[in-house]
Amino acid sequence: MIKKDIIINMTRRCNYNCSYCNVIKDNSVFSKQNIEDIVNFLKFNSQYINTVKFFGWEPILVFDDIKHIIENTKDEIWNKFVIVTNAKILNDEIWEYFSKYFETIFFSIDTENDFNYEKVINFINQFSLNHKLYFNIVINPWEENNSLEQFTILKEYWINKYNILPVYYTKEWNKKNLLALSENIKNILNFNLDYYWFQQNEGYVSSLINESFFIDTDSKIYYSDIVSTYLWNPYKRHLFIWDIAESNLNDFINLDFWKYKKIIKVLENFVYNKSEWQKELHEIMDYFSVYLNNNWNDF
Repeated sequence: MIKKDIIINMTRRCNYNCSYCNVIKDNSVFSKQNIEDIVNFLKFNSQYINTVKFFGWEPILVFDDIKHIIENTKDEIWNKFVIVTNAKILNDEIWEYFSKYFETIFFSIDTENDFNYEKVINFINQFSLNHKLYFNIVINPWEENNSLEQFTILKEYWINKYNILPVYYTKEWNKKNLLALSENIKNILNFNLDYYWFQQNEGYVSSLINESFFIDTDSKIYYSDIVSTYLWNPYKRHLFIWDIAESNLNDFINLDFWKYKKIIKVLENFVYNKSEWQKELHEIMDYFSVYLNNNWNDF
């Protein structure tokens, strides 16, 4: 049976205001009815779901909605919950909830806001979460050298699961800082080549486009979360699949996935023309591969 990942964009609000951020920010959240529609959708289609990822510019801002979804679907969906957070507003209650219900937690470390490593490490030890964590090192075009610095800090704390994520779809990349980014990724690999490796991907679609079903705050389902960026938003209608209130994942068995992949490849050229050096950035990260992974079984 084919299974898909579900990404739920819980809110477009964020507690940070990073200058390089390329996603559309507003006060959008799901209505109470939308939340119930999501609950029904997940329960009804649980057999077709691989993971449920709570996303958003900071999903913890609407943690009560996340709890409501989990409490009402955990019997059908167990050990499938994932979340992405900047960790700024976490507390004991949320950490305990992480420990109880979440299979994987992604922490985003950006270069414009302080990340409290010590506090996070203390929570990890307190709730025995180390096996569930990844750290996203977000690299912007002005601080491409930051990747090696953040990696070094993580190594000092014995953190071994992380991703290198340059900021895509911004107009600020140029030849000079792309070369610097490449050099820093090489340095990371050389830092500890025995324990780290880049997951091999198969080109642009697999490495840069999340092919999960993406539920946006407009309560509609899209083929990819890339529709949430300014550059891709004008083409959002082309990647629309279903309305959440009318959806049945059973329908995706007959869904023409190649149609959406072809749409993305066509639109890709329009996006490249609007954002210089994006193609080169994509090629660099395809070469190294976006995700710098560990073998989880080694730890």
